[in-house]
Order: sequence, then structure tokens, then C-alpha cells
Amino acid sequence: MKLLLFSDNHRDKESVKKIIKQNRGLEHYISLGDSEMREYELTELGIYGVKGNNPFDPNFPLKLTLIFEGLKVFLTHGHLYSVKMGLSRLLNYGNYNDIDIICFGHTHQYLVKDINGILFINPGSLSTRRIFSKSSYALLEITEKEINVKILNIKGEILLEYTKPRGKNGDKI
Repeated sequence: MKLLLFSDNHRDKESVKKIIKQNRGLEHYISLGDSEMREYELTELGIYGVKGNNPFDPNFPLKLTLIFEGLKVFLTHGHLYSVKMGLSRLLNYGNYNDIDIICFGHTHQYLVKDINGILFINPGSLSTRRIFSKSSYALLEITEKEINVKILNIKGEILLEYTKPRGKNGDKI
């Protein structure tokens, strides 16, 4: 199963369209908040996800837990968990709720990190309008044998790649 994750595009609809066009045919396109786009603009493109801290975000939930290939994946923007101050609150949430993968945004910095068996993914900011942001997004592929994460720039060039084997019989990470 392949998922495209992006966050913090801040009204940059053209960048959203561009990465979807570059990655046609994926099962899921997920916004991790601060899109500042109307809900119908996202859903017309096949995108769902969570809202961020921006008041112009769509009427998506603040957090969402989904099951992909038997793994529990938690989606949030991250502002409610103070991710700019660290990942401890998200880690506690993940441990308490038996989460396998946590996807978040808000910091505008991409990250792929395993902490105590929980895989944290921040796709960075898709926006090309921010002075200090380098635009990026993530592709998450979950197979029976492994989890692969790629962080890419808007041109589709790989900035970071991370692969983690799954447990026996495709079980938990």
C-alpha cells in the first residue's frame, strides 16, 4: 500500500496538484493540516486527512487513526502535541494507544525517526511560499515485509529514504 503525505502547503494548491500528478495511482493522498484550502478543493483531488492550527483549514478532524496493512497509523498536525518542543507527547500518545506509525506536520521540517518501535514521519512543508521552507513531501509504502519512507522535494528528487523491516508474518514493526 502506498500513501502520499504532505503538510503545511499554506494555500499552495499548485504544489499539491503537481505532487499528485507526479504520483498518480496511489491508494491514499493525505493532508496533515495547514492546507488553508477549502474542503472541496482537497476532496476533488482525492485528498483527506486532518486539519491544522490554521483557521482556514477544511472541516477535517484534528486527529485520525487508520489501519493500513495491519498497522495502526495516527495522523495529526502536531500542534496539539507541542511538536515544536519535541516528540515526547506524541510518543506518549503512541505508546498508550498502541500506534505503529505517527504522521504529523507543523514544524515545516521533514523527519523520519524510529523511537521505541514507533515510526515518526513528518513530510515537512509543501509550501514554496515560505522563505525558510524547503518544500518537501513523503511517500509511505507498507508491504508485508517492510515499511519504506521517502522524503522528496517538489521536483520528485529523493532527499531521504528510510526502510524498516516488519516483524514475522508482516506483523507489527
